[in-house]
Amino acid sequence: MSVIIRCPQCQFTKTMPSERVPAAGTRAKCPQCSHVFLLSTDTAHQTAAPPNAPPLQPESGKTPADRLVPFQFHGTAREYFGIWIVNTLLKIVTLGIYSPWAKVRKRRFFYANSRVDNTSFDYLADPLVLLKGWVLGAGLFIAYTLGSNFSPLFGNVAGLLFLLVLPWLVVRSRLFNTRNTAYRSLRFNFKPAYREAYAAYAWLPLLAPLTLGMIVPYMYWRQKRFLVENARFGQTPFSFGAGVSDFYIIAMKSSGLALLVFAATFSLFGVFGGLGAMAAGPFQVGTFLPFLLLLVAMPGYLLVYIYFQTRIFNLTFNATRLGSHRFVSRLRVRDLFWLFLSNALAITASCGLLIPWAAVRLARYRVSHLALNLQGSLGDFLAASTPEVDAAGEEIGDIFDIDIEIAF
Repeated sequence: MSVIIRCPQCQFTKTMPSERVPAAGTRAKCPQCSHVFLLSTDTAHQTAAPPNAPPLQPESGKTPADRLVPFQFHGTAREYFGIWIVNTLLKIVTLGIYSPWAKVRKRRFFYANSRVDNTSFDYLADPLVLLKGWVLGAGLFIAYTLGSNFSPLFGNVAGLLFLLVLPWLVVRSRLFNTRNTAYRSLRFNFKPAYREAYAAYAWLPLLAPLTLGMIVPYMYWRQKRFLVENARFGQTPFSFGAGVSDFYIIAMKSSGLALLVFAATFSLFGVFGGLGAMAAGPFQVGTFLPFLLLLVAMPGYLLVYIYFQTRIFNLTFNATRLGSHRFVSRLRVRDLFWLFLSNALAITASCGLLIPWAAVRLARYRVSHLALNLQGSLGDFLAASTPEVDAAGEEIGDIFDIDIEIAF
């Protein structure tokens, strides 16, 4: 007799012999999402079926009440290369004016090739609406750049004002993007909670230096909760179940990894520095330091960054619900580290021509490691009114290079 243990957070399952399963009430840790839970009859189920037995099929014409539906990505690098090269050339020729059309073409490609339950997503934004926001954002950026060159005081005041406007940009950007995203002809939506946005994106960041960074995990939690809980699909709200402690655990593990990378880099500097001191001529320590920094420090801190972002991404999606449906994310740090590293090498070696290949490769990995745990049918949603919203926040955020997505 074997027992199937299921993680209640990400639905990861593992089959074990019944004699090796601890008693009910024992704390278990999921190897996939690191969630800690108590073993019970809800998380451990006995089964007499062999480990390789095929899953039970629902009766003909019926939909299972509980099924895991994976996301899929069907785009190819060849398809996207045609879009990317035209977008790049037209943005150069038009001095950036073509950027709104380029953005819409790019997003429509990635949305249309991302599917769940055999249905793709739609991006419905009008490039002319985006153009208005782009013109406003470009004007502000030029004014900021010129003003900063003539007067440092102007640059400081403008920078402070921009930080005060940042929460408004976040809300307007989310409003525009969600209301122009649809699935099965039903649009997403976003609640414009400006007060909450200012708390998460203005006041808490200002407190970060005063708390020596101790408030940063709490700030991340507030921001992720804000983005998730104010989102809607039709009239159905999203909910967020992660706790503050989950973010602090990830932050502490990331800090520990960063310290290990720093210690390893410092040790290698010492070893090669000693060897360089004993050598003569071109083998002095100064010759080795730039290569050590490139070969050890940069990949090491890239690993720390990817570890932190991947854990936050998995935690955010695994804690997100849409009504009774739950999301499941299973990104792995080592996979993404290799993807980022190999993509960077390929882009550098090709002088940028492999950017479309790298983008499709990364999108395919991210999408294919997402799933939706359905409790019923995705058709049980009601449409909600989605009034038009201007694109100023979206385009200004892009011009000033602001990351306001849920994940990296």
